[in-house]
Amino acid sequence: MPDKYARLEEVDGRPALRFERALPHPPERVWTALTDTEEMFAWHPTPAKFESRVGGRVVWDKEGHVADMPAGEVTDWDPPRLLGYTWGKEDGGPDHLRWELRPYDDGCLLVLVHTFDDRLKAARDGAGWHICLDALAADLAGAPEPPEGDPDAPGPWQGLNAEYQGRFGISPEEATPPPVRD
Repeated sequence: MPDKYARLEEVDGRPALRFERALPHPPERVWTALTDTEEMFAWHPTPAKFESRVGGRVVWDKEGHVADMPAGEVTDWDPPRLLGYTWGKEDGGPDHLRWELRPYDDGCLLVLVHTFDDRLKAARDGAGWHICLDALAADLAGAPEPPEGDPDAPGPWQGLNAEYQGRFGISPEEATPPPVRD
């Protein structure tokens, strides 16, 4: 069984979080949850609209929690198997999200690889994605829960952030703080 927790790896010389989640739904159903803006509201803090082609634009919905991000670019588009896109902007370049769906048992294996530049944000982002993926699984099961990834609110994010800091060897003092929200 895939581990519910992220692993910290390296992809092309950059830090990367890797999640693997077994979901009891076919790839086509999970693909819709990953790419339909309205479905993303149930589990993702930055729902997006995708131009369905490599090189297409990714535009973040203004009703999401982080609507002031610059548009991204679709880097991989192979329904219902592979979705990749840039996300946000860092000094060294944008983050990259790569979602892969593979048949697995009676459903699919979702593999998320989030590549970025600042290793010290791995715990923060790992906690956020952990919560988002839990919310995605709940939504797909018909028990939608809003993502509770707000670092300012008490709850699961704080505990998961501490757990990931320990797993990744990042002290609380050196960890990148959560983004500030307006």
